[in-house]
Amino acid sequence: MTSSILGPVSLSTLICRDAEAVSRAYCDTLGMREMSHNEVSEYLSQSWCAPGLKGQRYIILGNALGEASLLIVEQATAVPLKALCYHGWMALEILVENVDELAVKLQGSAFEILRPVADLDVSDKIRACQVLGPAGEVLYLTQIKGEVPPFELPRARCEVDRLFIPVMSTPNRDASLAFYEQFEGTQGLCFETKITVVNQAFGFDLDRRHAVATVQLKGESLIEIDEIVEAEKPSVDTQLLPAGIALVSFEVENIESLGIQWRTPPAALHDAPFSGRIVGLAQGAGGELVQLMGPEV
Repeated sequence: MTSSILGPVSLSTLICRDAEAVSRAYCDTLGMREMSHNEVSEYLSQSWCAPGLKGQRYIILGNALGEASLLIVEQATAVPLKALCYHGWMALEILVENVDELAVKLQGSAFEILRPVADLDVSDKIRACQVLGPAGEVLYLTQIKGEVPPFELPRARCEVDRLFIPVMSTPNRDASLAFYEQFEGTQGLCFETKITVVNQAFGFDLDRRHAVATVQLKGESLIEIDEIVEAEKPSVDTQLLPAGIALVSFEVENIESLGIQWRTPPAALHDAPFSGRIVGLAQGAGGELVQLMGPEV
């Protein structure tokens, strides 16, 4: 059992041109449910270091169990980046019950299948397909069929359950791993593996292997770190968040005593779905934005 103070992964935030259209796609195809409609307050925009988002609408989506998992924020000038080709948060790995049946359901939907369903290179107990979503985001829809030691992995509780592995692209695996290993009890596992969907995006040989690390978190969550030196650093308006997967939120213990460098120091955030929790923003070595949330009070 991991002793990390970090985890589980809780939320992901998408920036898109049309929040209603993106929400409808997730609800109609992936069985998610709208939990609330909101406007970005000054405090929330400040916590994201994105004052230009003040007043923009956002929608909170949850799974069939009523657990919030996705914030969709509307930004009319958002332009999706070329999928998988930029550093930062690259994909969201979402737990599903039956990926083969879900892939059939995706045909003709707002989600484009990038790679067909297949067992992963790392284990035949993990079966997945990769899709491009309506905000330019990439989803790894993943079915866990059995134990995969040494990883602590969850089993789906509904057709489309929750985000359990955010995947990041970085120019330097070791530097990115060091950022997460500064959290007490957190250790990474380094290896090389084939990432077919990335190889396809860049025009590499489909069998090319990449330097990868995984970071085991609490709550049967992980972070995947993929070293892709050919990827580019995205150009982002300093008043806004990047289009697509803008940031990922994690639970963390003892948030106010963490000895990390903050972009936004921890403070109470009353906007939904944070409800007064202590929240801070940091940035990893790959440029990814990491929102940390203290325990509920």
